Amino acid sequence: MAHHLSIFVVNEPGKLEKITRVLTDKGLNIRAVSMASTGEFGVVRVLVNDPDAGLSALRDQKFTVTKRRILVAMIDDRPGAMHELLVTLSAHAVNVEDCYGFVIEEGKKAAIVFEVEKFPEAETALEGTSVRLVSDSEIYKL
Repeated sequence: MAHHLSIFVVNEPGKLEKITRVLTDKGLNIRAVSMASTGEFGVVRVLVNDPDAGLSALRDQKFTVTKRRILVAMIDDRPGAMHELLVTLSAHAVNVEDCYGFVIEEGKKAAIVFEVEKFPEAETALEGTSVRLVSDSEIYKL
C-alpha cells in the first residue's frame, strides 16, 4: 500500500524550506506537494519516493508528521474526467477525505492522489472503469 506524508506546520515564512531541506538532505525526491492553511497553522502533504525514510527524517527533526495511506488514480487529462472519477466513488458511498492532483502528460494523463475512508470499496468501485489505479511501486516513480 502506498503512502504520503502529512506534516503539521506553523504558518510562517520558511516552513516549506525547512521540510524540503530535511528531505533533500536524505536524498528523497518530492514527487508531489499540497498545502492547506487554516490561518496560524497548516498541513503540508508530500509524496516522496521513500515515505518511511521521509517520515523518519522529519520526525528526527521534531516535525509533527504522519504517514497516510493513499490511492493514486490515472485519469484522462480532459474536462470532466475528475468529475467522472468522483461520481463513481460517490455512487459506491466512498468518502474522499483528501485529494490533490497533477498532470503527467498535458492533454493525455493526470494523476489524482486521494485518501478515502474505505480503501477496498474505492478499489472495487474503480474496477472496470477507464480509471487506472497506479501500483505502489509506480507511484513513487511518477
